[in-house]
Amino acid sequence: MQSDARPISATITFFVGLIGVLTLVAAASPFVFTAGNGPVEHLAVTGKLIKLYGYGPYRNMPADVAVQGLAQDAVTLCLGVPTLFAALWMARRGARLGYLLLVGSIGYLFVQYVLYLAMATYNELFLLWVVLVLLLFQILLRLLASGGQEVSGWPSPPNGVRPYVGGFLIVNGALIALLWLSVIVPPLVSGSLYPDGLAHLTTMVVQGFDLAIFLPVSLVAGYGYLRGTSAGRLLAPAYAVFLTLQMTALLAKIGWMATVGVSAGPALLIVPVLLAGSLAAASLALAAVSPKRSV
Repeated sequence: MQSDARPISATITFFVGLIGVLTLVAAASPFVFTAGNGPVEHLAVTGKLIKLYGYGPYRNMPADVAVQGLAQDAVTLCLGVPTLFAALWMARRGARLGYLLLVGSIGYLFVQYVLYLAMATYNELFLLWVVLVLLLFQILLRLLASGGQEVSGWPSPPNGVRPYVGGFLIVNGALIALLWLSVIVPPLVSGSLYPDGLAHLTTMVVQGFDLAIFLPVSLVAGYGYLRGTSAGRLLAPAYAVFLTLQMTALLAKIGWMATVGVSAGPALLIVPVLLAGSLAAASLALAAVSPKRSV
């Protein structure tokens, strides 16, 4: 493979490999360790009667939330970890494509396990998730710092690519923000306070992190890519990779939820569209940094 960027260091290689192995253990555990007494009903602090899953590490989570965790774990095993190792192999040989895939897949795993720490009920995997978030955060910072030093020498994205990739990331951030606000704001206005789907969770974890951290990154990356800034040219392709993995996981969650009779609501329409859009954005943005680009 032709080298078009500085190969990542042996230290990062070691820790990314460790992350891959630990992720395999964490994601496979709910499918391997399935002991439990089965579903049981539980009265939540919100006054709603909910059904707990009853099996494995996710036994004390609401059944509809637990199956979402299983779907995410399945996508991580089948797509997330293979992407991580393939990206590591390419990045070790100095490919920009491998570097951006690595940042995107590390970002996907970081978001997954941050949400697990905040959202999942306490279980046997807690310390493993802590270690994963610790390692993922440090490696993500190092990759972004090293990429920021080199991106100025990368080719600029073609005029036909920049509007689509940048515009899509801005639309993605705005659309998901509006979706979450449509869930949160109406109960506040009506005085009922608790949104549907809160179950016995203490707060709207995914919505809170999305609105405060993850969606603003999409907006910033998209705007920077449109402007042609170094930060945008680094963040936008990596974010598009992350978003493709994340939307694949969300689509798997929708399918698994349907098997237990839970409707996904507007997400049933929005997620497949965003998955197709993010896949196109990732393909175009990654091809634009290739030394033999054809876009």
